[in-house]
Amino acid sequence: MISENDIQAQNLAYYGNCRSSSQWRDFVLTLIGEMYQSAGSVDAGNFLRHVGSRVAAAKPLDEQPTLEAFEASLNGILQELEWGWVRLAVDNQSVRIVHGAYPGIMETADYWGQAMAAVLEGMYQQWFQVQGSGESLLQVQCIAVSKNGALVFRCGS
Repeated sequence: MISENDIQAQNLAYYGNCRSSSQWRDFVLTLIGEMYQSAGSVDAGNFLRHVGSRVAAAKPLDEQPTLEAFEASLNGILQELEWGWVRLAVDNQSVRIVHGAYPGIMETADYWGQAMAAVLEGMYQQWFQVQGSGESLLQVQCIAVSKNGALVFRCGS
């Protein structure tokens, strides 16, 4: 399992290589805020999960032979998108997904972390399905936010 110190070190290393742009910040924050206010958190979350699945479908992964290879492939795509980093670990009958340095991790709007979690749930669900998890057995859910801001997901049946 990844420690809080490792999360912080990984975030700092990631941000050191990132080209952050403020060009879209206000627009995206307003768009997501209006979505949550107008549609409500359930419908906004469902829509954002769908958007996440479409983002993942546009960045397809081949089936990987190991969890380590799958993690490396995911990190390659996330690096390309500048969407942070991920660590995967087997946890009982599920896979624990820790995603750090996601876009806007420092945003203070109440809905922002919830919105990013929904998008990432959709992305990870799509990518795990390609790994042979099967659509009917798969459930990706954000279960926690670490002390250092990483989103923690569980992928299992």
